Amino acid sequence: MMYLTLVFGLILTVVYAINGSPLQLIRIVILTGAITYGLRQLILYSDYKPSAHIVLAIINMLVWTNIFLVANAISIVTVQYILLSSTISFYFLNGRWGIFYSLLSLFPVILYFSLNGINDSAAFISGQQASEPIFIAVMMFNFFQLIFINYHFLTGFYLALSQLEKARKDEEELNEQLREAISRAENSSKAKSDFLSTMSHELRTPLNSVIGMSYVLLADNPREDQAGNLKVLHFSAESLLALINDILDFNKLDYGKLEMEKIGFYPAELIGRIHSGLKYQADEKGLSFSLDLDDNLSYIPVIGDPTRLLQILFNLVGNAIKFTSKGEIGLSVQLIDSDPENVTLAFTVKDTGIGISAEQKETIFEPFTQASSNITRKFGGSGLGLAITKQLLDLHDSHIELKSEVGLGTTFKFEIKYKRAGTADVTVNSLMEANVLANEDITWLNILVAEDNAMNILLMKKLLASWDVKADFALNGLEAYEMAKEKFYDIILMDIHMPVMDGYESSKKIISFYEDKPESPYIIALTASVANDIYNKIKLAGLNDYVSKPFNPTELKSKLINLSRLISK
Repeated sequence: MMYLTLVFGLILTVVYAINGSPLQLIRIVILTGAITYGLRQLILYSDYKPSAHIVLAIINMLVWTNIFLVANAISIVTVQYILLSSTISFYFLNGRWGIFYSLLSLFPVILYFSLNGINDSAAFISGQQASEPIFIAVMMFNFFQLIFINYHFLTGFYLALSQLEKARKDEEELNEQLREAISRAENSSKAKSDFLSTMSHELRTPLNSVIGMSYVLLADNPREDQAGNLKVLHFSAESLLALINDILDFNKLDYGKLEMEKIGFYPAELIGRIHSGLKYQADEKGLSFSLDLDDNLSYIPVIGDPTRLLQILFNLVGNAIKFTSKGEIGLSVQLIDSDPENVTLAFTVKDTGIGISAEQKETIFEPFTQASSNITRKFGGSGLGLAITKQLLDLHDSHIELKSEVGLGTTFKFEIKYKRAGTADVTVNSLMEANVLANEDITWLNILVAEDNAMNILLMKKLLASWDVKADFALNGLEAYEMAKEKFYDIILMDIHMPVMDGYESSKKIISFYEDKPESPYIIALTASVANDIYNKIKLAGLNDYVSKPFNPTELKSKLINLSRLISK
């Protein structure tokens, strides 16, 4: 439009120069110059707003001069200029500028009628003006501009509406695709979780028999040569269990499903157990394994997740033993900060092993990664230990420091801040306490074991027999329910996955049966499943406690001793 106006203005300049009033020539020269400057700004800077202001200033100049200098009337051309001023200001700028320029172009009209009165005013067009070719040309050009601007504005407006409608439909399609993708991802995640839970159950069930039976045989005063073989068997089964746990824990961490426990425990006792448990491995390799434990920790209980701390230290110390051929392993735990509310512990695991190069330090904490393929072939392992350790420390709001030189050994350091616990907060008996209670009489307990796996039944019979405890056995949940109705049992050890009727349903029926009775049995779930909601399901079913398979026999005995105390009261 500016190009067309410039061409039209140049033609009018020639016409007015040949035959026209000086005022008209001055106006058209100003118009042509302003339009030329506006086009320059638009071409150089691609900003239409300055050009729009220039055009609107020209139009308002024409309105004012038409009314008070040229025509001394309100002609149809002036009305067209007023319409152009309002249209361009609203379409090209914004509401405020639209109101400003509209009022600016209307004000001379109001002023004209105020000065001349309505009766003496010359409005719209006279016969003389209508006969002038230039007037007709300007009027027609103005009509063309109004039509052109409104046509393109409305075309763009309806195009925008159609694009918005298309965008809305595209958004609906994308949302539907997103919903389908989320549904597929959820189904895939659930299928993966169910698969891992099932595989965990299938793997842990036979492992429960292997670990438990090796414990029973080791406790049965074997010959020295048999004891050695049983220790190898027990260690191999525990290693396989650790590998399964690493894979399952990494899956939980990857999906953010791993929840930290907040229970009371004694760090000194837990660390002592770790040292005792891994010292056997170090001794087997001829390594010295020293423990430097702060004396101030002996009687300080804290609130946290002992299982995860045990897992972190087992990974780090286990790696130290694995990658050290000669020399020593050191575990140091120091109390570095203490107040009435919190304690901060500093852990250091040091070895004289193969070490880690500077390049390998960048990737050593990545999952499924080891320093080199030679290490994988020579030492084995899944490459998950350090990745899990790092993520578990992240959950403790901590980080791990690594110092190492190839051939000279490795040192890992980290700190964990715990809340102090009272003695009453430490409700779960430790394995050390269980050993102290080992002589406590539990032979009088009436126990029902609901278990469908033949090897686990054999294990439970031998295990309970070693404690002089007699028990009845049910092969499925329905049979357990029928037996519990016929005879009162102090404790029911209930497997969760069984044929005919599972442990959940059987437990609910037993609890319902004893609901109005003066006493009811304690039900402990036995589960090899690791589904994220398994423990919530156990609580909702009304069971009192659970033991994860493969279970430590000492832990099970500790639970039985605690329950015997409650029952005897």
